[in-house]
Amino acid sequence: MRLILRSIALALLLSGSLHSAYADLGCPPAIKSTPGNFPLDYNDPDNKGHILYLVEMGHFTPAVESLSQGSTGPIGGDLSYVLSAFPNHPRALNAMARLAEKDHTLQPHGAEYSIECYFHRAMDFAPTDPTPPMLYAIYLANHDKDQEALQNYQLSEKIEPDNPNLQYNMGLLYFKMKEYDKSLDYAHKAYDGGFPLPGLRQKLQKTGVWKNE
Repeated sequence: MRLILRSIALALLLSGSLHSAYADLGCPPAIKSTPGNFPLDYNDPDNKGHILYLVEMGHFTPAVESLSQGSTGPIGGDLSYVLSAFPNHPRALNAMARLAEKDHTLQPHGAEYSIECYFHRAMDFAPTDPTPPMLYAIYLANHDKDQEALQNYQLSEKIEPDNPNLQYNMGLLYFKMKEYDKSLDYAHKAYDGGFPLPGLRQKLQKTGVWKNE
């Protein structure tokens, strides 16, 4: 049943509506409130001042982000607070995903929701933000959910098609899926856009797909 609901939820997300499917999994949506009240959009410049500073100072310290020590309790609790205030906070989402992987659990100690829930809340709350689906795709690819990862990469690509970081990661996924022509195409896009890491190029060179000019 959970897998079925997840598939339904992804379809709803791609069509622009997520609320009902994930609410059924104990994952209530983050509802936009009146201006100045939580939750807030991380990308809104009006929210990147004093309010964000106070949230990060109290709950997203360097020790929390590095997963070495909580600030007010368990690390998952501090990250949960940040993501309740700013559902699409990219570094907090990434830290929560790393914490879930580190603890080998879907719901880290202290977290209010599962890692999948945090990603879906972020995507539903800020549907024009390309970063949450990209980060979710990376998480899914790390767990060998390649088709679901690809769908989320494609969702991010629809929002921001010329992002070299996204193109590089899509190239890595296509390489993993042995779709080397597509991997090469995205590698060229990423490197033409200035992406600095050579890993994808080296993978393609070893398979003979990348030809040095």
